[in-house]
Amino acid sequence: MIGLLIFGLVVFSTICLWILIEERKSWKFLVWFIPVFLVLVTSTYVTYTSVLGFPKFGTPEKGMYLRHYIDEPNWIYLWVLSKKNVPMSYQLVYTKKKHDSLEGVKGKAEEGKFMVLSEDAFEGGGNELVGDEGGERGGGYTIGGDVSFYEWDFTENMPQKEPPTE
Repeated sequence: MIGLLIFGLVVFSTICLWILIEERKSWKFLVWFIPVFLVLVTSTYVTYTSVLGFPKFGTPEKGMYLRHYIDEPNWIYLWVLSKKNVPMSYQLVYTKKKHDSLEGVKGKAEEGKFMVLSEDAFEGGGNELVGDEGGERGGGYTIGGDVSFYEWDFTENMPQKEPPTE
């Protein structure tokens, strides 16, 4: 599959360069051909990296923590389950604070807690930020800005099933 994609890109590039050489005297052609060619090459690169499954750069907004991997001097890779139950991979810049926060989140997840990521810790129905002492705000697991992890207590926040009536 990848070999076919690379072969197609080489053929496409060869044809575009041949057309560019043949039409080099027509400035009207060059004015629109060069930007279109650059946009096609850029979009092909972006599509290719997304097909390969490379992580997105940036911090996720919402989701449930699945796992993380720390490449200590450079990156932190974070996997989050989004609303549509699709796991997404994110690449974060490494900081010691993020490292420590994610290690705390990992410990809670290994205990069987559901760790949910949200911009507002109280948005999803969590009682308080994880790691808060005495209910004080600000001591939870954050990974930059206002993005925080909190424990999701599904027994309190899910509607109870009603017994069937006969």
